[in-house]
Amino acid sequence: MSEAAIRKSLIDVTLGNGEADLVLTNARLFYTMSREILLSDIAIVGDRIASVALAGQQSWRAKETIDLEGRYVTPGFMDAHVHVESSMLTVREYSKATVSQGVTLIAADPHEIGNVLGVPGMRLMFDEAKCVPLKMLLRVPARIPAMPEWLETSGARVDIEATGKLMDWPEALCLAGDINPQLLIRKDDEQMTKIEMAMARGMTVSGQSPHLTGQELAAYVAAGPEDSHVAKSIDEIVENHRMGLKTVFALRPHRLHRPHLHELAQVIRERGLDTRYLQFCTDDVYAHELIDEGHINTRIKVAIEEGIDPMTAYQMATINIAEGMRINRMYGSITPGKYADLVVLDDFEKVAVCATMIDGKWVWRDGKHAPDKGTFTYPNWARQTIRVGREITPDDVRVKVSSNASAARVRAIAVTSPKSEEEFVLSVRDGIVMPDPEAGISSIVVIDRHKASGRIGKGFVSKLFVKRGAIASTVSHDAHNLMVIGADHEDMAVAANRVIANQGGYALVLDGEVIFELPLPIAGLLTDKPLEEVAAQTRAMIDVLSDRLGAPRMQKVLLRMNGLSLPNIPNYGFTDFGMMSATELVSLEPVLAEGSPDELHSGCMHDH
Repeated sequence: MSEAAIRKSLIDVTLGNGEADLVLTNARLFYTMSREILLSDIAIVGDRIASVALAGQQSWRAKETIDLEGRYVTPGFMDAHVHVESSMLTVREYSKATVSQGVTLIAADPHEIGNVLGVPGMRLMFDEAKCVPLKMLLRVPARIPAMPEWLETSGARVDIEATGKLMDWPEALCLAGDINPQLLIRKDDEQMTKIEMAMARGMTVSGQSPHLTGQELAAYVAAGPEDSHVAKSIDEIVENHRMGLKTVFALRPHRLHRPHLHELAQVIRERGLDTRYLQFCTDDVYAHELIDEGHINTRIKVAIEEGIDPMTAYQMATINIAEGMRINRMYGSITPGKYADLVVLDDFEKVAVCATMIDGKWVWRDGKHAPDKGTFTYPNWARQTIRVGREITPDDVRVKVSSNASAARVRAIAVTSPKSEEEFVLSVRDGIVMPDPEAGISSIVVIDRHKASGRIGKGFVSKLFVKRGAIASTVSHDAHNLMVIGADHEDMAVAANRVIANQGGYALVLDGEVIFELPLPIAGLLTDKPLEEVAAQTRAMIDVLSDRLGAPRMQKVLLRMNGLSLPNIPNYGFTDFGMMSATELVSLEPVLAEGSPDELHSGCMHDH
């Protein structure tokens, strides 16, 4: 049926000349445009809202009528910025975790699988999305690979021509912005061309502007980005808004979290900050967090608890996102002609979801999910992506200096926010620089797992460390090479080889034995195991990492570890070329000097 024919049928139902498929009566409807909650009736035809009216004022003819008995109804929740791969779940399992929490649409940037399998890998995820009720739209990856080939090895390259073809996918929504902002400030021709292509198609241009201020921020905004999801303070949000950047909240302890929302509520009240520039997202959420902490529904609830007006909080999950992504013609409000994507709630301020509808069909109701729309299986070529070429040995992960040195001054990448550089004096045994587990300094390596080049970046990490054993993972943003952190070189090699044998995932090793593993055979990023099983495994892994390997307990520890290699976020990253400066875009040598401890102690920022 053509769009014109659909809209004619909506007119007929509204005026009493046709029959609605469903009428919902006695709903406390949240009108996102007028910021009202009024007892209303809703007429639905096919996948559209035909009409709304105050309760009892209209008597549309309907095939089915449901009395909501005063329950609240809002537009379906949307996620403005998410990487489904970070959950380690397939789209099917991710959908199960989210529609039950009121989520009807996600804007997904699949650059994680894109860095491994390129455009064909991204197409797999969107083909799977056709089989589930959750709507998944494409944030076209801004840059694959994220870094030049002389700073990091990736599994794929998506050039300007391929990016243009991605923009023409029916699912395409916007140009994503998970890139190093220095590329835009330095007027990178490739990125400027992609922004021009997005603007020509009427697409939103997303971005990230960590710690940018003043004229550097102005230069960044002049390049074209329209939002940022990495602000860390209310002052940064205000300056971003002043310069025209919308704020997308991921709600993370090391970025914006509860205290910031409390402060934001005060700024809104006292200074009249325009709240229509504020949006919610999840960005990266693990399987157990989807169950234990929730999704967009939790972000709405936390905002309300911290003093944000409830209607504003719901707008941040609905109409603000629709307007920011330029899809408010069909999304973001329960008004005539829009898609019938809605949430029914028992409690508005507690965000107590009891049913979710997508395209006029109940997808979660009475505690049950509707059946999927089809089945999908990932092909074998997506499950054979670990290409290292040989077995990793303990010698491969060691940093070496002259055999007559007894100490070395080294630089370490510190897992702070933002990531920083620290210097330490470490002992040397037979020419091998040793980590210092008790002092919180681990060895780290990143191994090229895409090209079998044999390239291994070696160095040291502080703040996030292990006192015993080692942990290896192919979940290491953005290129997703094989990263290993360890207190023992032998255990590091064992962990690396176990992950290679499993075609990706995690392995934790202690005293030469694998004590925990989570295989992720799909692109080294995903498993097709059920949500509950994966959630149990990620919970358990966090406990093993701390209880058995002695890693410090910290919030979002997996996310912090997996972002350790990320070169897009200040101020450092760690790739298969070693430690690199995210601002200068150069690799950094791990060893600064060698000699005796007495010779090296002076001038070192941290002595161990």
